[in-house]
Amino acid sequence: MDMKDLNELRGEFEQMQKRAMDQACVDDSCITEASEDYPDYLRAIYAEIMPPAKSGIYFSRWDLKRMASELDESFAIDVRERMFKNFMQWVATPDDFRLVIGEFSKNIDMKCDIYREYSEKYPSTKEIFDTKINKAENSKKYFEKVYQEFFTED
Repeated sequence: MDMKDLNELRGEFEQMQKRAMDQACVDDSCITEASEDYPDYLRAIYAEIMPPAKSGIYFSRWDLKRMASELDESFAIDVRERMFKNFMQWVATPDDFRLVIGEFSKNIDMKCDIYREYSEKYPSTKEIFDTKINKAENSKKYFEKVYQEFFTED
């Protein structure tokens, strides 16, 4: 299956989901309010860090829950985006954001260590895992960039 076929299939699936949601939501109970208090930098982080294709790392719901618990924060297992939002709502100060960056960095480093181990055990996968590691390192740099832009007065 080539990318064109995959994109067509994805489009058909999205249309099917939309039709199902429209049918299931006849009383408007499932419509969420669009004007949430969700800072732009959180949307940007979610778009750059959470997709594995961009960050090289998959942050599971359990990863988010574990990272939050390291900061004595707790929330229910839910959709990843909501869990990310709940986790990031904890951030109130630059120091809080620094702690969040630390947790994401620890998680990234842990997964990169696994990637390195796999690339050593299976040399033919080295190129694949090196690409993921590079993306992961860039993700850590992205967190620093966001921190500099939104939390420092320079």
